[in-house]
Amino acid sequence: MTRRSLTPAPRVFLLVAALLSILLSPLATADLQYHWEDHFSSTERHKLKTWLNETHNALEQLVGELPFVTHLYMKRTSAGEPVPWAHTERSNIQGVHFHVDPSYSLQEFRDDWTAPHELSHLVLPYVGRDNSWFAEGFASYMQYQVMHQMGVLSTAAMKKRYARNLDKAEGRYSHVSMPFAEAAPKLRAERNYPTMYWGGAAFFLQADDSLMAKGEAGLVAALKQYTQCCRMRSHTLADVVATLDKLCQQTELSELLTKFRTDSGFPKHQGMDMGPSAPEAQSKATQQHDQNLTKNRG
Repeated sequence: MTRRSLTPAPRVFLLVAALLSILLSPLATADLQYHWEDHFSSTERHKLKTWLNETHNALEQLVGELPFVTHLYMKRTSAGEPVPWAHTERSNIQGVHFHVDPSYSLQEFRDDWTAPHELSHLVLPYVGRDNSWFAEGFASYMQYQVMHQMGVLSTAAMKKRYARNLDKAEGRYSHVSMPFAEAAPKLRAERNYPTMYWGGAAFFLQADDSLMAKGEAGLVAALKQYTQCCRMRSHTLADVVATLDKLCQQTELSELLTKFRTDSGFPKHQGMDMGPSAPEAQSKATQQHDQNLTKNRG
């Protein structure tokens, strides 16, 4: 009888285990494709990939898996901050171009809002230059949701940042007799970008606040459905708003869009919760329990 060697089986097992460990590694993400447009050392690449993979993973934990490969173009620079500039790629591919200074630490990259902002842009389709306030407002709203998900910001810290940016934007808003959506192109022409961004963010914070005040799931719950059913089918602002309303089973976004197009002045933001978006609806029993607790503490 011929004796068969038992060594190949362990080798196969070790090979499979090695492949699994690579696939499950934080640096192995099939939905991210890196393009190193300048020289980065292996240590620098590891740090930058750790940062962007963590950010992308946090975004997908909130809104679900994006239905495309995200291309990340890495350009080296020297600056007084980790990411002095970045912009999205919105053609036949979806991606972000990052200009980074790799001399900064991993934690300093995590603390920077640029990657959460730019990657969040990809959750929605390009809705046109005239609707930049909507796109930039969405990314500004999402950036702190993502940073909270990453563990970079506490709930109190995210609320404080939202409030501070909105207060500053309102103070810079000079078109008080115009509806915000009408004033937004003027803000862009004036290079008053922060005011346009944060006025737009108020749209999504208002929608979130209104939904959760009714005991409904917050906006991120609808976005999680949206990325799976409709991200590759919606192409206009009207499509996006109508689809999100349908997924929320409400008319919050359509009504808000009308207000942003007709009501003069900077969007209202005082009195909103501005915390993490609720991933699921709050039952009436839970709402009543919370109300009772508040009453008893009072």
